[in-house]
Amino acid sequence: MSAAMLISVPLGASANTKTVTSYPVSSGVKYTQNTYSGSSYINHLAVDLGDPYTKIKMGVPSPLAKTAPTLTLANRDSKEGNRVVGAVNASFFDMKTGMPMYLLSQGNEIVNGGVISSSNSYYVSHPIAFGVTKDGKAEIDNFNLGIQVDVNGNTYQMTGLNRERQADETIIFTPQHVKNTTGSNEFGIELVVETDSAIKSTHYGQKTQGKVVQVRGYGEKAPIKIPSNGFVISVHGKKGLERFKSVNVGDAVSLNLSIDDKWKDSEFMMASGPMLVKDGKRHITMDTNNWRATARTARTAIAISKDKKQVHLVTVDSRSGYSNGMTLTQFANYLVSQGYDRALNFDGGGSTTMGIRNYGSNQVVLANRTSNASQRNISAIVEAVSTAPTGEPAIVSVSRSNIGDMLVGATADFKINHVLDAHYNPITTIASQAKTTSTKGTVEGTGLTYKAVKAGDDRIIVNYGAAKQSFPVKVVAEPAKLTVKSSATSVKPGGKINFTATPADAAGKPIIYNANQLTWSVTGEIGSVTANGIFTASKAGKGQVNATLGTKTIAVPVEVKSNATTNPTPNPTPPSGNEKPDVTKLFKDVPLSYAYATEIYYLRDQSVINGDIDGKFNPGDTLSREHAAVILSRAFNLEPTENAKHSFSDVPKSHRYYNEINAIANANIVGGHANGTFDPKGELTRSQMAMILVKAYKLEGESAKKFNDVSPQHGAYKQIHILANHGITTGNEKGKFMPGLPVNRAQFSAFLYRSMNL
Repeated sequence: MSAAMLISVPLGASANTKTVTSYPVSSGVKYTQNTYSGSSYINHLAVDLGDPYTKIKMGVPSPLAKTAPTLTLANRDSKEGNRVVGAVNASFFDMKTGMPMYLLSQGNEIVNGGVISSSNSYYVSHPIAFGVTKDGKAEIDNFNLGIQVDVNGNTYQMTGLNRERQADETIIFTPQHVKNTTGSNEFGIELVVETDSAIKSTHYGQKTQGKVVQVRGYGEKAPIKIPSNGFVISVHGKKGLERFKSVNVGDAVSLNLSIDDKWKDSEFMMASGPMLVKDGKRHITMDTNNWRATARTARTAIAISKDKKQVHLVTVDSRSGYSNGMTLTQFANYLVSQGYDRALNFDGGGSTTMGIRNYGSNQVVLANRTSNASQRNISAIVEAVSTAPTGEPAIVSVSRSNIGDMLVGATADFKINHVLDAHYNPITTIASQAKTTSTKGTVEGTGLTYKAVKAGDDRIIVNYGAAKQSFPVKVVAEPAKLTVKSSATSVKPGGKINFTATPADAAGKPIIYNANQLTWSVTGEIGSVTANGIFTASKAGKGQVNATLGTKTIAVPVEVKSNATTNPTPNPTPPSGNEKPDVTKLFKDVPLSYAYATEIYYLRDQSVINGDIDGKFNPGDTLSREHAAVILSRAFNLEPTENAKHSFSDVPKSHRYYNEINAIANANIVGGHANGTFDPKGELTRSQMAMILVKAYKLEGESAKKFNDVSPQHGAYKQIHILANHGITTGNEKGKFMPGLPVNRAQFSAFLYRSMNL
């Protein structure tokens, strides 16, 4: 036991920690998610008790035996001036009765009496508690709960208060017990004591005197009611029976309840265990060889700093394919690596839950991934609370509907993500209160719409009250590039040619413009053109169809011949649903009637895919990882590179697709396996495809409807349902996605096409 308690953490443990995300949820509470050793996800809430608006509190169900999920209890307690901004599950509890198993108190009021195990194979074999003492500081330390009875000149220490009596125990029941009877079996005796007045509280420092009014003898089964003006002594075991066998009706009895001075008048305290860290070193107060300690599972703990002003709520997840959990020793080592002075274990496994307040809402939502699909009902939580009232706007977050160079005269929109006060409390937004300006006057706007008014490099400023956000903008008089394509170069009188124009900046990226800013005209009396670029020939002759955007005009020669035949040319612009591929260049095995013909020919015309030398596409062939790399490098216009940021042991420089695989790896679109290989010849599965497309196109938002063959434990669970949310996949008629099946060339073309044209 002592050896397990004194071994310190190995040097360098903190180097295994990598921060995934970190941000404040209130002025005194910060949320952080870490990975540890690359296999476990750990969530933190750092609570600064030195912040005047920050508190740590305890939350329990009402009634006490009615368990509830962590988030339910947190949101129940959250209100203006007492915003719960984070919470974790805390006390262990009896899953049959729902009652907490260990001591809980608020102020000096004893909420639950609790028990301490006599065996260090259990979590709580030492009386240790976390709480906030009367000076407002956090504490993790031993406690000494005194439950003493004086009778016939003798003083006896009771083993528990207001909980089920176990073997060889003597328990006190007061009117604050969750039931009005003791519920003790007949294998013991019970003494009913009444006082002169009602007992309305059970608290530390309480001294109660009365007389025995009833004795239920050994073997008697009649239930004993707890008097409103007294208490019951329930006795079991040889030692207890020997002590109380001579107590009779009329005998005077007194009950004294006490706690150490350190814990007296504390804001709250809750017993748990084992202790994990003491004085900055690992200090585990249970047998670390016991299965409870050696299991790699989800864990919850609370830790404090040496000055007792910083509290840290910590959870580690355990879910297949996501996070491996930790043994108790690993968990203690991690807590030591974070620099905590003391730490105490809370209930873990399926109970482990952390909730936080996200920006823009006062609702506490799940921060970790629970071991099961849903939260477990629990009996007590620890809450991080912000008492700051909602103030004036201090932080605004907006996002633009389009990003890129803006054409003079073009309009664009914002979306207000959230407005917060200085303490991160959300403020209800009114669109008309947003104001848009720019440093040099190139942009102006009101509400959520802004307009480019003159050319120049500038910075947009969005104000919401005193809160503001800014970002750069470039306004141009004309696009750097304007590409015009036509469905034919010559036509008969009465025939039609479809024209499309694609404006772009110098790097080839789309610019922001209004559809009505692109105008079409005809030079020469050969026909007319509509506002959407459809030319209708009227008489033979030569002329031009002109596309004008801003100050730039592009002219395309057109000849109208009485005997002309249509000469189709490729049209690489995103399809509207009416365009047809170049019929002179169809793949032999992909007729226009093929289910994915539109998608395949669109990607071909964009030079994203090619057929084989025999003129076939082979749509039903399984797609390999190396061919997926080639296709994606073309889709993102990635320059092949020989400078590899990622070196794969099975992709030497002599590999045919070495440069393309490097390009997508450098762009962080597709990675390798944990063993350092890329597996170029390996089949690309449907779930791998989902992960690639979600990462590549930065898609967000899961669909509410889930596939019945993709469990929450699946490694691509989130990504698959993000694809479904965007309509990129629908699954089959049986509601299945079939994540493990390989993707064929046609299916990948369809998924990529839909992702490119969202």
